[in-house]
Amino acid sequence: MGKHKQTDIFIFAAENSAERYGALVVEAFKKNGAPISFFGVGGNQLKQRGVELIFHNRELSIVGIIEVLSSIVRLKKLMRFIVSEIKKRECKTAILIDYPDFNLRLAKKLKQKGISVYYYIAPTVWAWRYSRVNQIRKYIKRLFIIFPFEKAIYEKERIPYTYTGHPIVSKISSNMTQEKFRQIEKIAPGDRIVSILPGSRMSEIHSLLLLMLQTLRRLKGEMNIQPFLLLADSVDRHEVETILGDYLDLGIRVIEQKDGYDLIKSSDLVISSSGTSNLEIAMLDTPFFSVYKVNWLSYLLGKNFLKIDLYSIVNILAGKQVIVELIQDQMTVD
Repeated sequence: MGKHKQTDIFIFAAENSAERYGALVVEAFKKNGAPISFFGVGGNQLKQRGVELIFHNRELSIVGIIEVLSSIVRLKKLMRFIVSEIKKRECKTAILIDYPDFNLRLAKKLKQKGISVYYYIAPTVWAWRYSRVNQIRKYIKRLFIIFPFEKAIYEKERIPYTYTGHPIVSKISSNMTQEKFRQIEKIAPGDRIVSILPGSRMSEIHSLLLLMLQTLRRLKGEMNIQPFLLLADSVDRHEVETILGDYLDLGIRVIEQKDGYDLIKSSDLVISSSGTSNLEIAMLDTPFFSVYKVNWLSYLLGKNFLKIDLYSIVNILAGKQVIVELIQDQMTVD
């Protein structure tokens, strides 16, 4: 038998969590042995798995309505570039991950070009902007959902979907004991490990990190703590270290994402930005606070659309507040 013609698939993973999910998708295709190559938008995790990046996702770390609006011209330019590149390569299939405000618009343009669009990590229509189900129905060939409560929504809306479960659940583990971690990091007996997770977008770093550092300084004045910072792959280490420059007295140790589960499992307390990390921390059975803060105008505008009272995915899945959320004005050093 002759060789099968190689098929190009476009993949779009704008953010750190989306890229992790995308990496698992690429790995699954490779294990299957299909003659497929990937190109698209992502970061180092996708690049390491052989994806040809046509645009690096470090330029897409945007959160908040006002921040997105201020980037509209740049995002439109990127969309035109993506559509042009897909057309040039005669690509027939696209996998879009999360990032709904951009991806649903991109899906419309791709569908108009006759491209089959598959969407992984469904837009959170259960939290806000339910009307997006209409765009999903029109432009998405199949949706892949990760939360069990989403099934009822898409069955009701008669939208083709596959329930995969959350992609990171099977990956969340740490073989290192707290004792071993403390030994490696030379933590004195009686000292408590307090870790901060300021987010995977630079906009989150700018909103959250200073308050987290001020909180560590307060804690350090009241008890013996050893502070750590978990650095997401998608953020600029140099920029983070520049911010840390004013807090050298705290002796903060920076741990990279690849060792993140060992750090979280060994921590006595974690202060984390609200997001996928909350699920990971909960599954590692470590006490934590979930915090978040955005531009005040973005918050006021977004709050009007929200259909839920809980923000952390841990509380949303539980259907009640099981961990403390400190959102916007509630996020203070006190």
